[in-house]
Order: sequence, then C-alpha cells, then structure tokens
Amino acid sequence: MARPHQRPRPSFRSPQGPQDACSPDHPRQRHARRRSFWRISTMPDNTPVPAPAADGRADNPFRAVAILLDGVRVALENSKRQDQAPRWVRVVRVREFRDDAIAKGVMKALDVLTLAVAYLQRFTLDANDLLIQGDAAKALVEVSAEFIKTATSKEFINSLELAVGQDPSPDSPIPDVANIIDKIVQIADKVPEPDDLKVIGASLYKLLGIEQSPLDEAKLGSTTESHVVLAHTGTLRLLQFGFDQNFKLQNFGKGASVSSLDINRLGARRLWEAGADKLPLKSIGKFGEAPDVETVWELDFSTDKAGSDVQDANAILEALGYVTPNVADRNLFSPEFTGRLRTFQQLNELPVSGKLDNATLNRLLHLDYDAKNLKRAKRFKADALPKGFDPLKAPA
Repeated sequence: MARPHQRPRPSFRSPQGPQDACSPDHPRQRHARRRSFWRISTMPDNTPVPAPAADGRADNPFRAVAILLDGVRVALENSKRQDQAPRWVRVVRVREFRDDAIAKGVMKALDVLTLAVAYLQRFTLDANDLLIQGDAAKALVEVSAEFIKTATSKEFINSLELAVGQDPSPDSPIPDVANIIDKIVQIADKVPEPDDLKVIGASLYKLLGIEQSPLDEAKLGSTTESHVVLAHTGTLRLLQFGFDQNFKLQNFGKGASVSSLDINRLGARRLWEAGADKLPLKSIGKFGEAPDVETVWELDFSTDKAGSDVQDANAILEALGYVTPNVADRNLFSPEFTGRLRTFQQLNELPVSGKLDNATLNRLLHLDYDAKNLKRAKRFKADALPKGFDPLKAPA
C-alpha cells in the first residue's frame, strides 16, 4: 500500500487530443524529454542515518529532519559521472524552456520546496526562542507539531523528489526517505533539544546561506557582473537566483506589521553606497571552468528590477522596526539606508560599518555567516542603542 505522503505520478498528456507519436508535443516525446532532464542516479547508499539521542532515544526524529535536508543538498550537489555537472546545474537548465509544461512543473516543485524550507527555518527559530523560556512548554509542543506537519507533507516530499531528479513515486530519490519520515512522525509529544536545532540550523544554512566576493568598492562598478561565490552559497539559493524566484522570509517578531515578505534578488549582486548608475547593472552566475563554462543565471538590474534588491533590504529592515533614518527612495543605496544598516549592525552585534557585507546580508535573512547556522535578526529597540549613537555618522 502506498505511503500517505505519496501521490500518483502526474500525467503529461496534451490537452489537444491525439497526436503523431513523432510530434514533440506527443506524450511519448514529452516523457522522453522529461527523462533526458531527470534520469539521474540517486544518492550514494552510505547516506547517514539518525544517531541515538543523548537521552538514549534512538532515531531522533529532529535529527532525521536534518538528515532529510542534508540529503536534498547532497543530491543537488552530486552528479552521476565525474564529467557531469551537478544536479542543481542541470535543473537550472530548464529555465531556457520556461513556456514548456515540463519547465513549469519543475519551477512549481521548486516553489513548493523553497516555501517548505522557509517554514522549517521559521519553526526552527521559533523553537529555539521557546527553548530558553521556562514556561513555554505547551507553545513548544505546538511549534514542533507544525514543524513536523510541514516536514512530512505530501507536497514537501514530492517537491524534494522532483528537485533531486525523479517523478513522485514509491521509489524516493533519497535513500530510505520513507523510513525517515515514519520516524519523524513519532514526535507528536516530543520537543527538540538545543543540539537538535543546531544540527537542523546548520543543514538549513547549507541550503540558504550566501557568500559574495569581497566588497572592494574601488575595484567594482556598473560593469561588474560576477558577485556570488557559488561554491560557498546554498544550493537552494543558487536555484532561486537561477529561476529568479522569491523566498518567503518570516520571523519578524512581535509588533511586526507584516508576517512574511517575498524576497527576490537580495544577495545576487554586491551593493554599496552609490547612485544607481554606479552600481552593477547585472549579476551573472557561471559554473565550471574554461572552456566548459555555462551561465546558470543572468539577472538584469537596469530595467524594471533596478534597485529591487535594495528595496528588499529596506523592506526587511522596516519589518523589523528599523524605519529611521527616513529614506526618500527605497530603491537607492543612500546615506539614509547606510544609517539603517549601521543601526541594524549595532543591535545585532555586527561590525558597525554601514556596509552590506556578508555578515549583514545573511543576518537580514536570519542566518549567521560566521557560525554557518540560523540566527534570528533582532528587532529595533531604541533603548538598546548606546547613548549618543548617530546612524548617519561613520564610527571613528
């Protein structure tokens, strides 16, 4: 009998009725094309299994979630042959066929996967907060239940399968995934330990973290096109840039005017205090080494997307309560925006430079660049600022 998280294989029949078998739109040809994209090997058989917890409880279900997330990352980073590009690069290639039903299916699967990971990030941060509150036991159980509901949903599991290379089917692309899921659902009355959340946070960082090349303004300009260090950036983030898709950022704390924001291109290019015409007009991601180099994304910031990443950063800051200094144009990296960054850095115990460096960029996304883990961005609190702090003045 099929497991609850499985669903029937989707149909790719054309709505236009019978067609010649040689036609590119014939179901057989579409199926063959799908296989040409997705017929790739699964992960190695030596995938780790959950280790016993410190309290002696074997098959720690929260650790199982971390293993599931690591399984996704490893599957996306692996390739079947040494001379073959990793899966995530081959997945990104379908962006060239955006109007094709197969490409649309892949992009939808990635939407579901990205949304589920965003919720796992939210629940992990919430659970971590509740662990340090002695009277929060009931709330922690509720958060844990939502965490597991997300991690075991049919949509999430099917999106994992599609993302790493197979149709949803009884044969999962991650070895023993059904076993892992069965163990995860045992936690109805369990709550995570701090170490559990640390392991899950590290797994999420490996999917979502961003590392940009050095922010040396003297060597950068409007023609600079390469910005992201692909080898040190999360695979899910690379796919997000590749398909120019959004990420639903949450966890803005009590008093926030919004519960979530759709963040698009923040992190795809390096930014500094300058006019829009002085900032890079493109972000191009390239994989491989000469002569076998291929473009995995090309994002244009010179048209309707001009300043959209600065706007993303301003939206996050405002959702966290950083509304001063007032900015006249939320799409410009102005002195006032620099001031907001200084205030954010001061309250989040980051170097107060006013620069959108790797540590600041990742913290805006609830990530800890140095620890390579999750860390909630702190909300604005005026009384937590040092006396005489002026965000418009660079530190001495």
